Amino acid sequence: MKTTIGKVIKAFRKHLNYKQEYVAKKLNVTVATIANIENGRVSVDIEKLYQLSLIFNIPLKDMIGLAAEIFEKGNEEGLSYAVSYLRMGCSVQH
Repeated sequence: MKTTIGKVIKAFRKHLNYKQEYVAKKLNVTVATIANIENGRVSVDIEKLYQLSLIFNIPLKDMIGLAAEIFEKGNEEGLSYAVSYLRMGCSVQH
């Protein structure tokens, strides 16, 4: 599940054109930590997930739901679902 939530985080970050440096600064962590989260090498706790949902302006339940979709459907189909969610205009603002 570490890998799937990391993929969701990366997808949201890229959709918003945020650099890893920006997200790292907002979370008060290193860029390496963000990279490791996105690649599934490091787990992210619920507090950090909540902070990420605020940074991305996306409900926490949607982030977790998308990770569950990717996990249940498999990487390719689940990731397509996440991308569709982003394209349908999730409530994102800079």
